[in-house]
Amino acid sequence: MNFTCQRPSALFALLILIPAIIVCVLRYKHIMKHFNLYILKDTDSATTKRMRKFPVTLLLRTIFRSIAWVMLVLSYAGFSWGTYLEPIQKSGTAVSMVFDISYSMEADDGPAGLTRLKAAENYASMLLSQMKSANVSVVLAKGEGQVVIPLTDDKACVETLLESLSPRLMTSGGSSLGKGIRSALKSFPSNSSYTNTIWVFTDGDETDGQLENALIECVKAGVSVYLIGFGTEREVPVLAGDGKTIVNTGLRSAKMKKACEIAMEKNVAQLVSDTKIEYIDATEAGSALSLLAPLKNNVPSSADLEKDAVVTYELKPVQRYALFLGLAFFFFILGYVVTELDIDSINHKIHKASVVSLICCLFFTSCSGRIDGSKRILESSWSWYQQKYNTAIAGFLQTAYEAQEKDDFILEQYAVYNLAVSYLMKNENDAALERFNSISLDAPAPVLYATYYNKGVIAFRTGDYESAAEDFRKALSYNGSKIDAKINLELSLMNAEKEARAKDSAVNQVTQDNGSDTTKSAVFERIREYDKKQWKSSEKSETTNSAQDF
Repeated sequence: MNFTCQRPSALFALLILIPAIIVCVLRYKHIMKHFNLYILKDTDSATTKRMRKFPVTLLLRTIFRSIAWVMLVLSYAGFSWGTYLEPIQKSGTAVSMVFDISYSMEADDGPAGLTRLKAAENYASMLLSQMKSANVSVVLAKGEGQVVIPLTDDKACVETLLESLSPRLMTSGGSSLGKGIRSALKSFPSNSSYTNTIWVFTDGDETDGQLENALIECVKAGVSVYLIGFGTEREVPVLAGDGKTIVNTGLRSAKMKKACEIAMEKNVAQLVSDTKIEYIDATEAGSALSLLAPLKNNVPSSADLEKDAVVTYELKPVQRYALFLGLAFFFFILGYVVTELDIDSINHKIHKASVVSLICCLFFTSCSGRIDGSKRILESSWSWYQQKYNTAIAGFLQTAYEAQEKDDFILEQYAVYNLAVSYLMKNENDAALERFNSISLDAPAPVLYATYYNKGVIAFRTGDYESAAEDFRKALSYNGSKIDAKINLELSLMNAEKEARAKDSAVNQVTQDNGSDTTKSAVFERIREYDKKQWKSSEKSETTNSAQDF
């Protein structure tokens, strides 16, 4: 956990406490001098009894007011620790090209006998021709990092610079990739809507070891960095900057990969963000496509900008000025309260000191981690009620991650449950079920009840009424007084029974249809026989009648 201070010079204001305490001591001596004269005249008055307790009262008041001043100064100094994920909508792209122009890049082990620097120039020129709408800046890294072309869409200007890359463009000695990356990071405008990326063209042969820390800073800023390696692992002799010394240099790919791995371990945002720190060998097939793929190269019309807009998450430090302001107000009020309290005995003094110690422990013990996590859950829940689900998800993810690191089981379970509910509100049922299933059976009963209740709701929505009924039963096993769960259980059982009846009815209908066909055939056969008999009898009667008539 990194502690930062925006205005460290403000801490000099703490020196004011020295003359203030001296004035309090002198004032105390003056008051006690006059009190000693008064006490000879009247030893039993209420004022005399109160003045006997004056030293303790003055000591406590001075301590509390001094602490209040310290907290006020710390609040203004801008102390911060911890981080949180802030969702930021990005549209458009910006790329900063960092070229290592140290003398090791003059080694001629590039493709077709080219120097590493010349190979980097050709490679960058090819990439530049495929970047349609991205803005580009150029940084030269040698002993220092220098921005030679600020962020621009003028590709011709960049092409002109590429043709003149040389170690003699900068007089600084050595090679500092870290300083070059930091300069590239500063070349991006603050609060811009661009998706920022840094490409470093290098052989990895640095002299100051600042690469890892620079990559970690880029991770915290949400900026992707790709280290593009040139040269071979085989050591090649090259002339140093003094023009006399011969040194051996090779591609330090293992070193660059290790730095990328260390930086990605710090990438808390990797669960919800596309920030990447990678090493790419320039000679590998498809390496250029890997670099160009994340870029948005469409023509930036208004419809395209809206379509290409993405939400990324950046690590931001948690400002603690509100905490220090609250403590300053608390101790300032406490300084007034102690002057009005009447301490009647030593036991009362001990009890008062115990209460004060308990209050201080609440603010300064290790419980602060859980307090911070609970505060973040509360803030994320408020975002959830405002239907800002992306913000809520980021807060719950951060809380779950920190709770897991600190082995805070209870806080982690609450954070995971709230994360699952947030996914559920976005109709991402699969993601919600995955989070619900990850909740431990040792979680608090309210969490388990709500987990199974929501799983039952998901199953009911998908038409799996038997699973829904089972989930509602489990929910009621943790809290049997919930009417909603009982109602949903009955509805699930009723729908499951209807489904079963419908299936049985379909089977019976098929059987009845087959039987009815046989019955119909028998009936029709019977009718035919009856009609035939009737026809024959009518034929005989007609013949008889005809003869009589004749």
